[in-house]
Amino acid sequence: MIHRVVELQEPGLHAHLDRGFLVVEKSREERGRVPLDDIAVLLCTGPGDSLSTNLLAALADRSICTVICGDNYHPKALVLPYDSHHLHRQRLEAQIAASVPLKKRLWQQIIRAKIAGQSSALRRCTSADSTLDVLIPRVASGDPDNIEAQAARRYWSGLFGESFTRDQARPGLNALLNYGYAILRAATARAVVAAGLYPALGLHHRSMENAFVLADDLMEPFRPLIDAHVFDHWRAHGAEVNTEAKKALARLLVADLAISDGYTILANALHTAAQSLARSLLDGFPSLELPDNLFPAVG
Repeated sequence: MIHRVVELQEPGLHAHLDRGFLVVEKSREERGRVPLDDIAVLLCTGPGDSLSTNLLAALADRSICTVICGDNYHPKALVLPYDSHHLHRQRLEAQIAASVPLKKRLWQQIIRAKIAGQSSALRRCTSADSTLDVLIPRVASGDPDNIEAQAARRYWSGLFGESFTRDQARPGLNALLNYGYAILRAATARAVVAAGLYPALGLHHRSMENAFVLADDLMEPFRPLIDAHVFDHWRAHGAEVNTEAKKALARLLVADLAISDGYTILANALHTAAQSLARSLLDGFPSLELPDNLFPAVG
């Protein structure tokens, strides 16, 4: 399977379905076409763009996530299939019945993995911060001491400097992060639905206005991968969200990650994580399968 990210970014585009292809037109002139089977995520960022209902249905049939972005590339809506797994009801019931202690233990595993990834990102990009490694075992069930936030304060200043503040509404680095996270969130939501899980039932995130809180939970350990590649682009080319930056971040869906028996790519690792989450909810035992290393030295 080819994991392509397709973006509609020019104002006034119209996308429709034609014999298994996503076709993009403007003023009735064809601008391009992509086989649906090659697409993982469709990003809609251009003002005034439109999609046919036939196309949306075909994208949903293939579990392709459509993301509608607002200002500063912040996702406003995601479109995913309503039911794409033959055991959807069984897994939905397991989600609803999951105990609070089980969800807290799963969140503990997620945050420990996230901080480990942040520590690895700092070693790769700037300099190691041993405090992050010390914080990892201090993350208790449910993270009641909010170790995640303590790690984040050290992490962001260590990665982008003391003056940096993570703010979705700000331009520059924050916009680049928004764009990368939009891709990651869409790919995670796709994996969650493919695993027969209901994305609106989260482990930790609980926003009443967010229908994809479970994707927001599960994507946390993978965020440092986006951060590190945003850092690379920023150092080499600046913080503008341009075509090259978008292409670089879109390619992360096929970035190599280390697992216990070799290597995999990000898109596959997300599916593995989602399937392990489903098993954990069904079995009542927290056992998430997450990559051993977000930044393996391959080749």
